[in-house]
Amino acid sequence: MSKRVLVLGALAAGLLLIGGQGAASANVMWCLSDPPIQVVTPGGHYLSVNNMIYLSPIDRHIASQISANASTAADGKGGTLITVHVYIPEAAHGANVVSANFRYEVTDSGGTRDGGTVLTMTLDVPTS
Repeated sequence: MSKRVLVLGALAAGLLLIGGQGAASANVMWCLSDPPIQVVTPGGHYLSVNNMIYLSPIDRHIASQISANASTAADGKGGTLITVHVYIPEAAHGANVVSANFRYEVTDSGGTRDGGTVLTMTLDVPTS
């Protein structure tokens, strides 16, 4: 059994050496975390919406042109519907966005292959 463990360990080490030579994932996508957007629910509660925006590395220079806003409305079930708009600049080569409220663990995501668009995400939180 010790030979078997030794052979499996050597095989795993060899695979790690081969796999370690690939390109790092940081070169494939670049992430921007906007400052949280503060919203007030219809019931007067303050919530934060966090946006993670993923861009191609060649679009890092236009990351400061991305803007976002959010609005709230009652969802008719005692909760709040948060609508998030993220504005992607015209020069962008596409983007993926994840909007989240960590307190209630709700997320929504969207993406585009082109710039000059507005991505809209909807979060339904269980508080008014």
